[in-house]
Amino acid sequence: LVVGADGLHSNTRRLVLGPEEAFHRYLGHVFAGFTLPNEFGLVREAVVWNDVGRGAVLNAHEPADRLHGFLTFTRDDPPFEAFRDPRAQRELVAARFPERVWHLPRLVAAMRDAEDLFFDVVSQIHLPSWSRGRVVLAGDAAHATSFLSGQGSSLALVGAYVLAGELAARSDHTAAFAAYERRMRPFAERNQALATGGGTSVAPRTREQLEARNTVVRDPESAASELATPSARAARAAHSDLRLPDYAGRL
Repeated sequence: LVVGADGLHSNTRRLVLGPEEAFHRYLGHVFAGFTLPNEFGLVREAVVWNDVGRGAVLNAHEPADRLHGFLTFTRDDPPFEAFRDPRAQRELVAARFPERVWHLPRLVAAMRDAEDLFFDVVSQIHLPSWSRGRVVLAGDAAHATSFLSGQGSSLALVGAYVLAGELAARSDHTAAFAAYERRMRPFAERNQALATGGGTSVAPRTREQLEARNTVVRDPESAASELATPSARAARAAHSDLRLPDYAGRL
């Protein structure tokens, strides 16, 4: 058997099911992630700069001499032409952050020099089937939710558990693949839906979305109210909308 767990731009999927464009659902954001020296004294904290449709983040997970930089912006069309051209990626990102304000010049310079630049679009994958023959897809290769959902890693881990369990519990891989998809697809689709509701907390698309985000961040009462909204309750329900089978008891 072949398990394709090679991400949003899965080559396994391309070889088996065809070009990505047929399954790619672009969500209107481009981003670049990289590391840079921690010259800012940040420890277990993140600071964010925003304009409408653009965001810049400095994030320090732990006390360390390096931290994570993140630049993201909205764009109507996915820049497929830049995917295999690192120079084009750097130029595309730098052009969207020309201001000499906040730490933007330092972030752009670090992005240009970074050896660990990770450039991509915010997108999802929607497939008619997650398997063909003896090949099955898992994680983002099968059902990328995008980071806007906050559920990519969770779904990948749950999917791997379900796929392994169904393969262990059944002698026929075709039946195992079908059972895996039958269990996972509704869960994946419900979590994909979390990412398609409009603005994001990192790069709000409108001034109104940006002001609403800032209000929630600055005001604990607003933040508590936001967590109690129907949309927040729906998101929490989607996160746990699959009871993991006890495969050990079936073996």
